[in-house]
Amino acid sequence: MSKRINFLILFLASVFTGHSQFINGKVLDSESGIGIPFAKIYCVELQNGVTADSNGYWQLENTIDFQITLQISADEFDSKLLKFENAQQNITVSLEPSHVHLDEIIVSTSDSKLQRYSAFPVESRKITDLNKIEQTNLVDAMSNIAGVYNFSTGNGIAKPVIRGLSGMRVLTSQNGLRLENQQWGADHGFAVLNLGIERVEIIKGPSSLIYGADALGGVIYLADEPYSNLNKQEIKASTKLETNSMATVNKISFKTSKNNLRFAVYGGYFSRANYAIGNSQFLNSSNKEFVANSKNTGGSFKTAIGYNKKNWITNFRYQILYFQNGLPGHTHDSVWEASSFLSSDQSRNYTIPAQKIINHLAQWENKFYFKKDEFIIRFGFTSNDLKEYGEKLFTPGIDMTLQNTSYNLRWKHNFNKHFEIISGSQGMLQTNSNGKKAEEILVPNSNFNDFGAYSLIKGTFNLWNIQAGARYDQRSVITKEVIGGFDKIFSGVNYSAGISRSSKKLTTRLNASTGFRPPHISELLADGVHHATMQYLIGDRNFESERANQLDLYLGTHFEHLEIVINPFINLIDNYIYKIQRFNNNNQPEVDDNSGLFVFDMKQTDAVFSGGDIAIHYHPHVAHWLHLESNLSLLSNQDSLPFIPQNRLNNIIKIDFKRENKLNLESLSAQYVHFFDQNNVAPYETPSSAYQLINLGCTGSISNKYRIDYSFGVNNLLNVKYIDHLSRLKTYEIPNAGRNIYVKISLTL
Repeated sequence: MSKRINFLILFLASVFTGHSQFINGKVLDSESGIGIPFAKIYCVELQNGVTADSNGYWQLENTIDFQITLQISADEFDSKLLKFENAQQNITVSLEPSHVHLDEIIVSTSDSKLQRYSAFPVESRKITDLNKIEQTNLVDAMSNIAGVYNFSTGNGIAKPVIRGLSGMRVLTSQNGLRLENQQWGADHGFAVLNLGIERVEIIKGPSSLIYGADALGGVIYLADEPYSNLNKQEIKASTKLETNSMATVNKISFKTSKNNLRFAVYGGYFSRANYAIGNSQFLNSSNKEFVANSKNTGGSFKTAIGYNKKNWITNFRYQILYFQNGLPGHTHDSVWEASSFLSSDQSRNYTIPAQKIINHLAQWENKFYFKKDEFIIRFGFTSNDLKEYGEKLFTPGIDMTLQNTSYNLRWKHNFNKHFEIISGSQGMLQTNSNGKKAEEILVPNSNFNDFGAYSLIKGTFNLWNIQAGARYDQRSVITKEVIGGFDKIFSGVNYSAGISRSSKKLTTRLNASTGFRPPHISELLADGVHHATMQYLIGDRNFESERANQLDLYLGTHFEHLEIVINPFINLIDNYIYKIQRFNNNNQPEVDDNSGLFVFDMKQTDAVFSGGDIAIHYHPHVAHWLHLESNLSLLSNQDSLPFIPQNRLNNIIKIDFKRENKLNLESLSAQYVHFFDQNNVAPYETPSSAYQLINLGCTGSISNKYRIDYSFGVNNLLNVKYIDHLSRLKTYEIPNAGRNIYVKISLTL
């Protein structure tokens, strides 16, 4: 009996600890040959790693069979990405000193590469880098990336814009899980909380080849923080205070990694009162004005568990999010005054109109690695429950539940060191249902069924990277709760081809891609009042799918102290869906008799979006503590389409300290952002004036037994009173937020 018990114990131990493999190595400075202290070694497959010791030595345990991808990085050095078919016992890695280039790893394009070697137009940035000067929400932080903007409704509802396209034309993915949140609505926001997210990857332009239908304008890919280092645990808590909306943002996390098992759990909560508008006075004014009902609160719980054995890795993730957003500028009156949306009271008490949103996100991921092959299987489920209370406190005017069940299969085969093929299939079953007590039906109960399959060939030859692929997609849309019903299948074929060459000092890339977006039922079957836009909308059930064709050129120079990037593009979109105001026979705007609102028709046209980004990063040799960064975002559209963002010049000066000061300062940043005039507007839009913002931020840390990080700063230093062209509140002449002073403290155990 005792022998059986001992055997059972040994068997269970083998299951949960697996078989141990070790990789030993050292990280060296390529110029001096000296070990680089505390370099970071990160295993892409396991999503954790180790830190080298003070001499650059490290050891990584419990790796997987057949494939190991290691990112080796250190401050002031260029990162390296190394791939091995089998675990090697000793690895010596030399890193070259770098004073300028920021080369993050990319996982959103189906292959782990450093950014400069990608043939896709993608940019990867860590959230901490985007928040050197803290922003109010995640989309504001992403707006520091060239070509990315925020289509906002106050500071509680934000929608990312990529090169002038947003909403249903931009797909959001979190660790490969497609997120759906009724993004067709003007006041339906991003619904993602910056909790446990390490970085964001922006694919600029059509990305249907990998992500399928709807990725017409680009992809927002959110990548979670890695698990804790091997056989380590980490506890982190942070709090942030903001003066403009009297906001508090609190987060806590626990991560642990033991042998083959990894676990992480996060919690977060925020609360904001009505925000204050600017008054163009540097000192605070005694008669502040606040935007009524712009308050918002929310919270989230998030967990992840990972396990690996031999050639298998599995990860399960779950997150629940709750948001309660006030709806500023929301009115059912056809006649209004701008002053009615402002208040002298900065309240955070719940009032209507308001949204209540509950999101559930679940994903199960399995990866299998073989000598020449890799299989990834992902199953996902998301649920978006949106209730909007307009005129009654307890009876929702809008009550919609959008549920999405999806799968994602991917196979990669390496023919040799030069060629590999990636093939896959994706699909989803989506249902939209309205609550029985809902007083208003914006979109009918509907079912959507997606299927897609693709194949992509990649080649690597010394400095050259090439890729080419094709994809087929099909979407069926079914609803029977409208006159005559609606049952239609949309299909499309897409392709992508790219070539890049990256040397030590020069990166060039040319990419051509297409995109495909079937019309949404809110466009096909619209026939009623939309209070979010104060318009009576009429759709067209005969709409065809939108199809995009983009050409993207990238030229980047990487010198020791200077980096210059030029990235022009042109995107041709057939059957672009937009709104146009209806006029009667007397050439007067037509008004709906019941609501008193202007009537708008949904139309299709062929549209051309063109422009590009120019970025400069200068790090003077004589002042290694100084960084000068500047990027110019340009966008042109000659079709007078609505919501085309203002051209923007973004400048940041950053001073690094070596913490040889009493306050343990690490960096001081100053940002000057200039938004140019926008006079190319739709007939029913008004032009927007230029405006400038100045932001300041400071970061520091104290390391003793525990680590304390702190930051403080101010956004809109001069308290400028302005209205951004992409503010949905522009229609009501409601300004954006004024000066905002913030303080943030983080404790890591």
